[in-house]
Amino acid sequence: MMDEYTPYLDFLRYCLDDKAALPESVSQIDWVKMYHFARRQTVEGTYWHGMERLDKSGQLKLSEEVVLGWMARIKKVEKDNRMVFQKAAWVWRTFGKEGFRSCVLKGQGNALLYPTPFMRTPGDIDIWVEGGDEKVIAYVDSVKPGCRRIYHHIEFINAGKIPVEVHYRPSWMSNPVHNSRLQQWFLDHSDACFSNKQEEWGFCVPTFEFNCIYLLAHIYTHLLREGVGLRHVVDYYHLLTKYADLPRPSEKELRRLGLHKIASALMWVLREHTGIDSSLLLCAPNERLGRLMMEEILVGGNFGKYDNRAMGGVAKSAMQRNIRVGLRDLRFLRYFPSECLCEPLFRIRHFIWRKRHPIPTTNEPV
Repeated sequence: MMDEYTPYLDFLRYCLDDKAALPESVSQIDWVKMYHFARRQTVEGTYWHGMERLDKSGQLKLSEEVVLGWMARIKKVEKDNRMVFQKAAWVWRTFGKEGFRSCVLKGQGNALLYPTPFMRTPGDIDIWVEGGDEKVIAYVDSVKPGCRRIYHHIEFINAGKIPVEVHYRPSWMSNPVHNSRLQQWFLDHSDACFSNKQEEWGFCVPTFEFNCIYLLAHIYTHLLREGVGLRHVVDYYHLLTKYADLPRPSEKELRRLGLHKIASALMWVLREHTGIDSSLLLCAPNERLGRLMMEEILVGGNFGKYDNRAMGGVAKSAMQRNIRVGLRDLRFLRYFPSECLCEPLFRIRHFIWRKRHPIPTTNEPV
């Protein structure tokens, strides 16, 4: 499978690093097929950056049909970004007026790491709100009863048809020891995030130190339960390269939080497929785990939506989702035993948590 995508991955290095040389395999690229690959991985803007650079260099002339097709998509990505940035600022201000400190996670927060913030394909709005689950859920229910809630976030009103997830916990882990440490780590670093306002955009975002840990936990959760895509990798590439002079979390800290294995897998993918300087990595890359992660990226695409294996793709029911998570636990058990063995226990804990935080009955449509 890797051979099929090798030209696209070679070209990715050229797209990310303006000093990188044009790979020889560029002559093998089918630009229409690469467009669909980029869409599945939600990295269209990154590839377009490389195509613009290629066109300006005169090293390869792209057809008008290819260029216009890509441009139409890129214009939409830019337009969507502008709208989501505006709505993210509105959501942040809304919580601020109610006395809540908050910061915008991943999504538009990650977009600010890119050379141009409109390059990143946007998704929903994720905002971490201070106060804990009881207080945050009570406020959301007072505004819009009946919103779905789970262990780490509650779904809020749509901001102009853009889904909003209000986090009272940025992320979580199934292992209770690691999860307890992670939640405390988040709290210990919350003040810095809730005061890290980006004046140009009108909202606060996480600090570099926070994102190093938070994005790892986020990637870990998605790898084990749904799937990850190249957008996760590109986000982390820009995080490490934009703040190249800042100290990295220690390997001791990564091990204490249960994130060393996923970090070593991601570092291998970054080293092998983005060309990142090895001095910027968090820890030594692990080829075995890195190849596993890369296979999942190529098979499933963004969030595993294109996974055609048994019980892959988007779950259509709670039962299908539970079966899918169970099958993924079995698949990853020998690689990440701590999380996979604890996942059924976390599911019981989550069931109890949901019983303690029932959804209020309402006659209004949600």
